Amino acid sequence: MPALMKVGSILLQLALAALVIRQFELENRTFFNVFLLSAVAFPVHALLPARYRLSFFAAVSLGGIFLVFGPLGGGLLIGAGLALIGVCHLPLAFGVRVAIALAIGGVLALARDGRIPSVMPAGVWPILGSMFMFRLAVYMQALKHDKTPPTIARTLSYFFMLPNVCFPLYPVVDYTTFGRTYYDDDADAIYQRGAKWITRGLVHLLLYRYVYLHLTLDPTTLHSLSDLVQALLSVFLLYLRVSGQFHLIVGLLQLFGFHLPETHRLYYLASSISDYWRRINIYWKDFMMKLVFYPSFFKLRGKGDRVALVLSTLCVFFATWLLHSYQWFWLRSEFPITPQDILFWALLGGLVVINTLRETKKGRKRTLAAKPKGWDSSLALRTTGTFILLCILWSLWSAESLVDWLFMWPAALHVGAMDVAVVGGLLAFGLAVSGFVWDAPVSARKGPEPLYLRTDVRTYAVLVALLVISTSQLKQAAGPRIGGFIATLQSASLNTQDRALQQRGYYEKLDNRGRLSAQLWTTIQRAPAGLLALTDTKAYRRRTDDFIGGDLTPNSSGLVSGKLVTVNSMGMRDHDYTLAKPADTKRIALLGPSYTMGSGVADDETYDAYLEPRMNEQQGGSPRYETLNFGVAAYSLLHQMRILDDRAYKFNPDVVLLTDSRTPARPIVQHLIRALEDGTLGTYPGLDSIVKRAGVHDYPGKGVAIATDPLRAMARMVGVKTRMPYREAYIRLNNAMSEIIDWTLQHTAEQAKAHGAVPIFVDGMFPADTAIPDSPMMASARKHGFLVIELATQWEGQPRDDLRIGAWDNHPNPRAMKMIADGLYREFQKHESELHLGIHPASTATPPPTTPDSSRAHSKD
Repeated sequence: MPALMKVGSILLQLALAALVIRQFELENRTFFNVFLLSAVAFPVHALLPARYRLSFFAAVSLGGIFLVFGPLGGGLLIGAGLALIGVCHLPLAFGVRVAIALAIGGVLALARDGRIPSVMPAGVWPILGSMFMFRLAVYMQALKHDKTPPTIARTLSYFFMLPNVCFPLYPVVDYTTFGRTYYDDDADAIYQRGAKWITRGLVHLLLYRYVYLHLTLDPTTLHSLSDLVQALLSVFLLYLRVSGQFHLIVGLLQLFGFHLPETHRLYYLASSISDYWRRINIYWKDFMMKLVFYPSFFKLRGKGDRVALVLSTLCVFFATWLLHSYQWFWLRSEFPITPQDILFWALLGGLVVINTLRETKKGRKRTLAAKPKGWDSSLALRTTGTFILLCILWSLWSAESLVDWLFMWPAALHVGAMDVAVVGGLLAFGLAVSGFVWDAPVSARKGPEPLYLRTDVRTYAVLVALLVISTSQLKQAAGPRIGGFIATLQSASLNTQDRALQQRGYYEKLDNRGRLSAQLWTTIQRAPAGLLALTDTKAYRRRTDDFIGGDLTPNSSGLVSGKLVTVNSMGMRDHDYTLAKPADTKRIALLGPSYTMGSGVADDETYDAYLEPRMNEQQGGSPRYETLNFGVAAYSLLHQMRILDDRAYKFNPDVVLLTDSRTPARPIVQHLIRALEDGTLGTYPGLDSIVKRAGVHDYPGKGVAIATDPLRAMARMVGVKTRMPYREAYIRLNNAMSEIIDWTLQHTAEQAKAHGAVPIFVDGMFPADTAIPDSPMMASARKHGFLVIELATQWEGQPRDDLRIGAWDNHPNPRAMKMIADGLYREFQKHESELHLGIHPASTATPPPTTPDSSRAHSKD
């Protein structure tokens, strides 16, 4: 009975953890399903006789693969894995077996890269790679050196271990340790440790989400010292996702008796670079020591211990650099070799070598065994200094380019009182915390353990607290500000920077996919195969002869994001209109990017297709309304301005409606760079003068790409012809963004009024948007005479999944498109005195259509 009670207690903790995962949408649906499978399998495994447990875990692991990938994908993954395992046991010389395994791996790599045909589903490749790319080497070495022969159950459990099926990034579990630690302690203690680590992993993932959504900044938009510090800090803190996932993985394995050691140990409190290397991703460090360091050291020992130590350590970091790219190949089908990677691993390796030599000479202080002495100023300074150094190194490794990284640092020159307060406060906090030894051994207590120190009690407390925080009642009681903040933590959404990248990725290939954040990459991977971007279809045409640069091809069609996009004779996703406006007709010109064009929805499901019939039906036929859809995916404010000047005003609109995402800088900068390359920027002298003041008037050019004016001047002094790199031009234009947006909105408002049209700027059309009182872009629009409409309030309280195209695409689906149309119509009624569209007040208007069919009846057809 006591055993049943203890298993029941763990099961209750797992049930609470499952609720936390569901409430906060942690990771993905696959992980949730695998977690439920683990929770159901746990009590069965725990109550089975010991001799059956390992075989049961192997069977559950194989079943999890079929649960996730189905019969075909699961069968192919297991079949490929069994073939690789079988090679390890061939009755051949060890070197021959290694050669055969490498040959099979090479064939699989060619299939992974698409160079040879394969029936393997795309989602299977990352999991297959994570199961075998490193584990196979560990296993073969164990076969060579371990005296204990492997069993079928242990081998299958090792390679196909259950959590791996939903975690492509997986710790390198050592085979010998995997077998040696199996039930090497009290079973109940192992189970409880697993529940504790699962809870810790969930907390890490929530902290990661907070950092990702609320602290990360675009390196090209830093304006002050505090911005720079926030950017450096957030990049390093994003590693919480890896440590969170690894704690979940090892915690789940503990539930099945695998008493594995920690994967991470207070790595943010490392007191030196060498200490950091020992604390972070401990399994990887052990893997490198076992397969690279020790073999290298003993081969080089004849040159002297110090030389062998230095060279072996450098070999470890060289191998880590290459194997990082190798790992990325299996996970993302990319083999990134960038200057940032090279510099990061070279600097980290060099610092570890220097610190190791210093420790060898002076002797390393064993902090883990030391008795706590209270706050230590020396420890505080060393730990804080190490943390700052690592933040700088991680910012280098994570930068999109070296130019991006170099151009971050001038922000440190802009220091105000608030910057001093923020940075000073962070330093004081860091010194206060890091002066204590947090992981020193705890001496044994006499007598019973206090209730509040029991592991199960603390685990229950954390899980229950997270569930309480997630309740709608608490969010309502906390008020809109705190409640809204909690709501952001309950959604696996993209931050503003990644959302902008995602929008760019819908219409063109991302040029540096290997450096995408884990969150964005996960989102992209969920997209169905074969979806075409707009620029890959006949519905789009590239234009280098004018400032527009590219638009829809008249009288064409194409499948964009899986939906047919039909373009009329005038280059609009709409039916044809007469150029002259009919009598007793009001026209509204709709401009904007993807959600105006209608990416991911059918021709009759855009908000334009809902808005026009809604207005005509409710207003009784007089006046008639025509909504002209000039939207094109990825159009920036500059595109919209040019389409108005070049095309829309010819239709004599009464209202022009502009909209843009809340991250407008990237498409604007890309448009300007393209205009510089095509020589079409002179279309707008006012805009051209802003670009010249930004210092990019000589981009592009011929010569060697060298960053910064001083270095280019020095190179020219010795006869080297230079040019500005793309990233520098991008950053300079981005720094002038507020002036560019202000000029664009001013010009657009002036031209609209000159043509007798009322300009409207609409914010919050994206279902992921939350209401904001007044962004800088909205304030600029108001200043120049736009009527500003905020639609984001209508998304509040709506399930996000019910409003977007899919998990891979946050664009509004047909239901959200109809909500946009309804919201615009209500705003038109509200502002009739400013718009003069002849719309009846809301109190006398006919109720909106109630059936989907009537609401979608497009009067244009």
